[in-house]
Amino acid sequence: MAKYGIYGSHTPETCPIYIRKYARVFADIADLDPAHLASTYGIREIEARYHSALEHTFLWIVEAEDPHRIEAFAIDTGLASFNTLEIVPVHTFDETVERLRVAHGLGQA
Repeated sequence: MAKYGIYGSHTPETCPIYIRKYARVFADIADLDPAHLASTYGIREIEARYHSALEHTFLWIVEAEDPHRIEAFAIDTGLASFNTLEIVPVHTFDETVERLRVAHGLGQA
């Protein structure tokens, strides 16, 4: 399993604040059973979901098997129907520091 960031954005004209059908997409995703997410899309956990209403952007952090299955999730749920999405691998700061310590032979501070 790996962690991925789902970075999304939409225009004010397609914002779920104003458009009921897009609001329904978010509400339906919120109601999904975690077991369904795991079995269907390999998404073990949605760790965080942050939204900036006035910027029309969001960042979700998920733990998943494969970014292609996250893509299928975005298409199947309708999330990709009104958002531009980027799915990228992410690491915590502590994980990054540990990788740097190992890569550069740095000891503990």
